[in-house]
Amino acid sequence: MDLNVPYAERNQAEALGARWEPSRRCWYVPDGMDLLPFRRWFPEQDPGVPGLNLRSLETYVVTAPHRCWRCEKDTVVAGFLMAPGFEDFSVWEDDPDGQGHWGGGEGWRFAFHIDTLPSSIAAQAIMRTPRYRRAFSQATRSAYWANHCSECEAPQSDLQLFEKPGGPFVPRDGDDWPGHRAFRVKGAFEAAGSFGRSVVDATAIPGVRAGSNSGPPVAIASRPTARPTGFSILRTVRRWLGLAPQT
Repeated sequence: MDLNVPYAERNQAEALGARWEPSRRCWYVPDGMDLLPFRRWFPEQDPGVPGLNLRSLETYVVTAPHRCWRCEKDTVVAGFLMAPGFEDFSVWEDDPDGQGHWGGGEGWRFAFHIDTLPSSIAAQAIMRTPRYRRAFSQATRSAYWANHCSECEAPQSDLQLFEKPGGPFVPRDGDDWPGHRAFRVKGAFEAAGSFGRSVVDATAIPGVRAGSNSGPPVAIASRPTARPTGFSILRTVRRWLGLAPQT
């Protein structure tokens, strides 16, 4: 996880275990570490700025089995599935004021190529797939949220996962969701990224609009605050999200 560490506080962050990434010129918390000591350096995201161009009141973290391209071992990947009625922010050439606007999205869509994700939303994906984290792409010279193999840590391309027919989130058969499971996102989903083709049979994914996962719609929060964690990551994130009692 990336941190926003002022120069004057770099020694404090390093003493706690943060590492410096020269290629991206930023501090980050290595995988597996407890994030609580680093909370004061978590980057703040303002959901009101146009940089966050996707938002949805009903969203699911969908997990799926996938074979790693590098080590060819099975791993689990995750994607955010937005329900019909999600919104995306666009600026059109013929927009008279050039300010852009929010428009309603049609159909079920997976969000991907996500470069900005509020911490409270990222935590819910990490809880399901702990190898979901930011990665740096040499091709685009930019960082984005990506799935990583649980065996060899290789990043799994969003192109293969979300856009290639036969990928885990683009099944060839209309009702083919083997091993998939959906978990309702707690709170409103917001991100900066893209979204893919319409998923016609999304409600066939186990967990989509099923039982307690559905829940009532919620209002878009003014500022998400939660963050994923490290030591016993599942236990701590579950506690933050209210899915398990505090001990």
